[in-house]
Amino acid sequence: MSLKESKLPLVCYSLFKTRIGWCGLLKSESGISRIFIGYPQQEQLLKRITHEFGNRIVRAPAKEDLVDEIKSYCSGEKIIFDKRALNWFLVTSFQRRVFKAAMRIPYGTTETYSGLAQKSGCPNGSRAVGNALADNPFPLVVPCHRIIRGDGRLGGFSARGGILLKERLLKLEGVMINGWVESSMKKKKSM
Repeated sequence: MSLKESKLPLVCYSLFKTRIGWCGLLKSESGISRIFIGYPQQEQLLKRITHEFGNRIVRAPAKEDLVDEIKSYCSGEKIIFDKRALNWFLVTSFQRRVFKAAMRIPYGTTETYSGLAQKSGCPNGSRAVGNALADNPFPLVVPCHRIIRGDGRLGGFSARGGILLKERLLKLEGVMINGWVESSMKKKKSM
């Protein structure tokens, strides 16, 4: 069943401009339902939200500090996104484990897909972790951009803007991209 067809409550949304592009925050009574980042145009973002949520959305300013925190983060300020009321309803238990493990990766550091798999209780599940992160509905709060390949290359990034946005977010956090990538485990030569 798609989000449009589900019997979930109405979702309020706010769109806001940041240095990485247009972002959107969607919130229901159960918590934050979705975060969108990096859209070049507001209309593109609104089209995506409408496609995903259908007529269950209501434009209303989010009374949420998270909007200001995302703007500050995108301007280069060190922001720790923690203790947020996230709506876990539409993620699997495995995704939730992966996302919670990713939320423990400190600002300005990286972790490998295999390292995150181990921390998620699935030591041979690097690919499964990558697939879970590809469906991350809470980018930045669940910092999937901090997960890199074992060889030090960036790997994928499913948010709008793809790998270029991932690189930009890591650079915002002071992670060196070209040459050496700072990892929470050890330095790895980037290829």
